[in-house]
Amino acid sequence: MPILLSEKDLAGLLNDPSNMDRLLTCIEESLKAFSSGTVAGAVRLETSLTDPKKKYRITTSAVPGAGQGMRVNALFRGAKDAYFIALFDEVSGNLQAILAGAALNVWRTGAPAGVASQYLAPPGADSLGLIGSGRQARGQLLAIRRALPSLRKVRVFSPTREHRENFAQSMSEWLGIDVEAVDSPRAAVTDAPIVSLATSYRSAIVEPGWIQPGALVISITSGQLPVETVKNSRVIVSWKEEVLGGEAPRRPYAAMIADGSWSGDDISAELGDVLLGKAAARRNESETIVFESVGMSLWDSTAAAWAYRWALEHNAGTPFSLE
Repeated sequence: MPILLSEKDLAGLLNDPSNMDRLLTCIEESLKAFSSGTVAGAVRLETSLTDPKKKYRITTSAVPGAGQGMRVNALFRGAKDAYFIALFDEVSGNLQAILAGAALNVWRTGAPAGVASQYLAPPGADSLGLIGSGRQARGQLLAIRRALPSLRKVRVFSPTREHRENFAQSMSEWLGIDVEAVDSPRAAVTDAPIVSLATSYRSAIVEPGWIQPGALVISITSGQLPVETVKNSRVIVSWKEEVLGGEAPRRPYAAMIADGSWSGDDISAELGDVLLGKAAARRNESETIVFESVGMSLWDSTAAAWAYRWALEHNAGTPFSLE
């Protein structure tokens, strides 16, 4: 019998940072499956209400060991109960669960950054420069911290002093790590071996000269990287096709392709290829690496299956039947 998992039902899972460890493993395996060609059923479409401005997005993928996940989410504000994932058994096709997706999205977006840090960060990386103090910044920090036990120090900047200071205090307590709020993006990222750009900005928010040679720079939002940083770095992406030809041009890559200063051939590898040993993580210690993390539907399927298994183990959720 399928179960309904609300945000309240999932709180027990998402309040414990140690639960990220298992999700990191699951996301890593899903990326390997993607690069091996065993992920199927990947579809993305958009539809709308009678008001064409009120759109919904539906994305699906079938991931070995996880099942078929189908995410539905509103792309406009105000709709209630309009972000969820339906999970189907990968063999029988039976509905297993309907899961609230909003809080789960933060973990599914953060986990790939954690996996990337394990494989792409410079050896012994012990500090992080974080730009952003919202929900996604929380997920990025959580995943990187759990992926790298060596991480000891985080410097965080966001425009509102109160937000960044509250973030620093709460994350220090939650993750058992020294998180310091600083007064500028430069103060956050200078000399940091790992830099995470996790804000809603749509323009470059760091200068190339602030990035330490050999650092790992993680980008989850279009437009936040300086052109010079992209040109002078080894670029590894979650999904090459989406970076080059997604529904919205990924910046600054689209502009660089248009002016002839860069091309898709300059993408060194997808992360899954690195995980499988098909491509090197880095060629030398001084090489800066950019990890461009574009969203993938297989992360939703994988995270939904991870949460569903936890729910079964902890007797969480409400069983229901459509019969």
